[in-house]
Amino acid sequence: METKNCELRLKGLDIKNRIVEGYFAIFNNVDSQNEMFVKGAFAKTIAENGTKGKNRIKHLYNHFDTVGVLQELYEDDEGVRFVSKIGTHTLGNDVLRMIDEGLITENSVGYQYIPDKIEYLDGVTVLKEVKMWEGSSLDKWGANEKAVILKSLDEVELYVKNLQEKVGLIEKSVSGRTNFSDETYYELIAQVGTIKKMVDALCEMKSLQGTLAQKSQKDDSQNLTIDIDKIIANLKTK
Repeated sequence: METKNCELRLKGLDIKNRIVEGYFAIFNNVDSQNEMFVKGAFAKTIAENGTKGKNRIKHLYNHFDTVGVLQELYEDDEGVRFVSKIGTHTLGNDVLRMIDEGLITENSVGYQYIPDKIEYLDGVTVLKEVKMWEGSSLDKWGANEKAVILKSLDEVELYVKNLQEKVGLIEKSVSGRTNFSDETYYELIAQVGTIKKMVDALCEMKSLQGTLAQKSQKDDSQNLTIDIDKIIANLKTK
């Protein structure tokens, strides 16, 4: 199964009735793998296995645990839109809180290629039809499968700023601890540790410690290239 992420485009959140509405996939968006979905790519699979079909497409959390039951699933001009009723189990409670507090920042779609429904156009892989298995709400840092390459100090600073904001959101959310289950609480604490290591690694590379606080104006700063995937791989081996 392949996965492709998109930024969280929340269209509705009803905490009382446990309803979440948003998008699992966006059309006509060329990602870093030079792939894109076009409108109609999900039409057949949704008709066959969506909420009005065999109802086999699931709403998961981080591509693993069932978190909700899809009430609606359909294509519109923007992408694959969904309405889901989040479960009353512990994970469901945690996911609702994480959406409400901004910790869940992406949705994702799990799908399978259909080889004869792929078109190559001007270097872009156009996915005209796929088989959809599930849609996921994501909170884990690093869950995005797309490669991230930082080529300037400005990009590094922005990336570090985003990571630090993520840390701030998590630390604020877990400060009382009573908001989440023990399992989710410890997962979030582990994420904070991983993100802080990532920030340290970014600052150390290319002698960037201190440079992020005092922006360098040297010409060679534009020759900087940092592959985030390689940093993640190094952190996992430590």
